[in-house]
Amino acid sequence: MKDLQSGLRVLFEVVFLAVLGLDGFALFISVFLPLQSGTFQAVVLLDLAASAMVLVAYLTRPGVRDRWNVPLVAAPFYFIGVTILGVPQHSPILAALNLVKVAGILMAVRDLAGSVGEFMRRSRLGYGVGLFISVIFVFTILFYIVESPVNPLVVTYEDSLWYVLQTITTVGYGDIVPVTSLGRFTGMVIMFSAIASTSLITASATSTLLETLRGEQERIESRRRDEFREIEARISGVEERLERIEEMLGELRKGP
Repeated sequence: MKDLQSGLRVLFEVVFLAVLGLDGFALFISVFLPLQSGTFQAVVLLDLAASAMVLVAYLTRPGVRDRWNVPLVAAPFYFIGVTILGVPQHSPILAALNLVKVAGILMAVRDLAGSVGEFMRRSRLGYGVGLFISVIFVFTILFYIVESPVNPLVVTYEDSLWYVLQTITTVGYGDIVPVTSLGRFTGMVIMFSAIASTSLITASATSTLLETLRGEQERIESRRRDEFREIEARISGVEERLERIEEMLGELRKGP
């Protein structure tokens, strides 16, 4: 039962951190780049769900529930401003609030990472994941800036995101191709970054797994040594008792 609860807690933490990271990325992009109406509505719903998850996570952890950034991270500014109050999507006030919220999300990830965050710090898995996320974040913007003015296949930011995702995952459908020299260079960097991040993630995960197995083996061997020492102590006690019994029998045979 405890193993099941522990597994469910880790699964929730992974989903929670993924939603938080995606929400921070989507909010930052929505502030600076134009998004299609459907994409923006998806960002609003994602931010609403992430805000609710953050609020529940903070309220259920006594050690962090009083942090000053709780109302900031738990407030769905787009949903309140655009959906309820009718504020324009590109309002400077909403943009400023969401940028501050992105900073608060980074703090929330640090506060609420839990065992998953500890595992990533111990295994150095964060380097590979950080490189993967950074490549997506930086090069989607760069590719959009250099290709959208001249490439008819890159009309929106979503097109750039689609190109980077299919390149970094080595899928490569070929429906979007760069036409500028800087765009092609960007694609090359993304390809090599995919190899590097995959290698880092694989090496970190493998190293941590081997270290865990080695530690488990050492614990088993230590437990066995303790059991052997206990058995030896018991055997020594039995031998001492047998010696005393033999001495007593010898004295009885001699008689008075």
